[in-house]
Order: sequence, then structure tokens, then C-alpha cells
Amino acid sequence: MARKGTATTDRLERWAVWLDRQSRGRRVVLSLAITVELVILVSVVVDRLLVDRVIAGDLSRSAPAWIAAGTGVIVYIIGWWALVGFDWNPGQPWRAGKGAVLFTVIGAAALIVLMVLALYGLLFGYLLV
Repeated sequence: MARKGTATTDRLERWAVWLDRQSRGRRVVLSLAITVELVILVSVVVDRLLVDRVIAGDLSRSAPAWIAAGTGVIVYIIGWWALVGFDWNPGQPWRAGKGAVLFTVIGAAALIVLMVLALYGLLFGYLLV
């Protein structure tokens, strides 16, 4: 049992080291790309949940956009913290950790979900109507 946990920890550490070796610019772009992916997914869900209320006039037409924008700001701050780091202590440089790896894995999963949704939409004509 301990061996399996060690293998998982080793894998996380390898990914963290790989992220740590990337330039700051690449990590900023990666954070932005993951944020955009997650905001698109949140927008799809929020639009589906709130479309009836917006049409009925119970909710402002801009409410889903504000929710998406707020989500984007929050996710980008989390991504910046995880992948780039804040310079609060210049004597101690930023190092990638579990948060950076987790944020990247969530971004990869979001990309897969977006691709599946796009293919589903193309197959059933949702994007072509």
C-alpha cells in the first residue's frame, strides 16, 4: 500500500519539476489557457441553468456573463498562484507544487470535456443550427 502512495507522490513530484523548469511566460500562458477553458465550461453550464429565467425576465440578460467573468477572475488568480506565484518573499523563489500539478490536470480534463462537447454538438447538429 505504501508503495502505491509513493509512486503517486513521485509522479506528482516529476510533473511539478517539469512545470518548475518551464519559463515564467509559458506558465502564464498555461494559466490563461486553463482559465479560458474553465470559463467556457462554466458558461455552458450557467447558460443552460439560467436560460429559462433570463427568457422569463426573472434575471438580467447580463447575469450569466457576470457569473462567467467573476469565475474567470477567481480561476485566473488561483492559476497565477499555482503556476506563477506571487513575489511576496523575494528571498524564497516560487517552486511548483501539488497545486500547480492539480491546476494543470484540471485544465487537461477541461480540454477533454470541451472536445467531447464540441464533437457531441457537431454530431447532433447543435453547433450547426
